[in-house]
Amino acid sequence: MGRIVLTDGISRVVLAPAGPPALGFPTRIEVASGPFSASIEAEAWDYTRFLEALRRLHETLVGEAKLTFVEGEHSVTLTGNGRGGVEARIVVSDGQSPCNAFLTIRMTLDQSYLPDIIHAIQREFLSPS
Repeated sequence: MGRIVLTDGISRVVLAPAGPPALGFPTRIEVASGPFSASIEAEAWDYTRFLEALRRLHETLVGEAKLTFVEGEHSVTLTGNGRGGVEARIVVSDGQSPCNAFLTIRMTLDQSYLPDIIHAIQREFLSPS
């Protein structure tokens, strides 16, 4: 199985399939930044919408592509600034309600990362096995 990697050289986020689609798309999320790291499994709602939003972001350089999860506390958001810059914001939670602990990672990327992310999502999450 493959994976999708986002990194700015300081922080790293990996999204990998964690099983066949069920309610959503089982996804292993691995995040690391400095001394902080976490690895969780969660079900992503809709990689197809995320993929479409990423394609629009790549074409227009503005807007937002957001991947949400059944668990609600996790998200992967890429936002274009209209000039080729892309901010990635990844949020994961320990799921321990009512006092959740969150790890938020922000990365500054550029639009040159988007084609590889788009192809990896299509290959890893949306291609028939």
